[in-house]
Amino acid sequence: MPVRVLRRMSGVLVALQLLLLAAGCAGSSGEEGGRPEVAATTPVVGDLVRQVAGERTEVFVLVPPGAEPHTFQPTPRDAARISRAEAVFKNGLGLDDWVDDLLESAGGEGQVVVELSRGLEPIGSEGGHHHEEEHGGHHEEHAEEHARGNPHFWLDVRYAMRYVERIRDALIRVDPGGEEVYRENARAYMEELERLDRYVRERASSIPEERRKLVTFHDAFPYFARAYGFEQVAVVLPNPNAEPGSREVARVVRVVREEGVPAIFTEPQFNSRLARTVAEEAGVEVYEIYSDTLPGGDGPRSYEAMMRANIDRIAEALG
Repeated sequence: MPVRVLRRMSGVLVALQLLLLAAGCAGSSGEEGGRPEVAATTPVVGDLVRQVAGERTEVFVLVPPGAEPHTFQPTPRDAARISRAEAVFKNGLGLDDWVDDLLESAGGEGQVVVELSRGLEPIGSEGGHHHEEEHGGHHEEHAEEHARGNPHFWLDVRYAMRYVERIRDALIRVDPGGEEVYRENARAYMEELERLDRYVRERASSIPEERRKLVTFHDAFPYFARAYGFEQVAVVLPNPNAEPGSREVARVVRVVREEGVPAIFTEPQFNSRLARTVAEEAGVEVYEIYSDTLPGGDGPRSYEAMMRANIDRIAEALG
């Protein structure tokens, strides 16, 4: 059954069960201490919001660490909680549009919904994805979701800084009394992101230019590649909702060999079996990096730590 249909069905189930949960969840975290309560769809978005909100605002995240945002299925408890959020922060461009159905089912009123990618110029907005090709009907759902362009802006730190500005302005809108706090938190965090951006650029420049070629598991890194001087030559999994056919896998193996790429990069929210198969056939190494979500367990716990881990691992693999 198509993922979009499943999401619609999930929204109906949420609506039916919400009445049973709402009373039990009433009076929870958003009311404690009088702090405003806001929601974020993904751990990455949630971390950016927390950096600006500080202790003044309670931030809860819908997608748990290590989960895949594209295919996340919210629960009735998510609906009950999001109905009380004063603001909801989403990335948009198909990554987390399921939150729109969740909001409709939850029946919250007067919420500020902030699509952080709105107005930015996405890669692939006029012709689908930028990589070479997508074959067969099983890619139609993913192509539909990303028809407006690639959603992974935050992997270019400069775009993450744009997100922070929008988060600051939205928090001031829902909590005007906290304006000074939000402005100061955002200013300090922007300085940290400036340092982070310089670090990523310096580490990227340490890799010989002819070796700055990326083969990633899914199509999350075009903004990163463009910002930091890499060429994304292939993607193992063009559609997170379906595995590629044998012909597409063979094409990726051929590209890896022809381009002399020394490593393939996997992501923890996906099964790495396919990437390891490609790597074995091409005779290259496999390294894990992060994109759509922060990992659970011992991985990086913040956006900044994620970006530092990514460039360090890429430099190790390609340098």
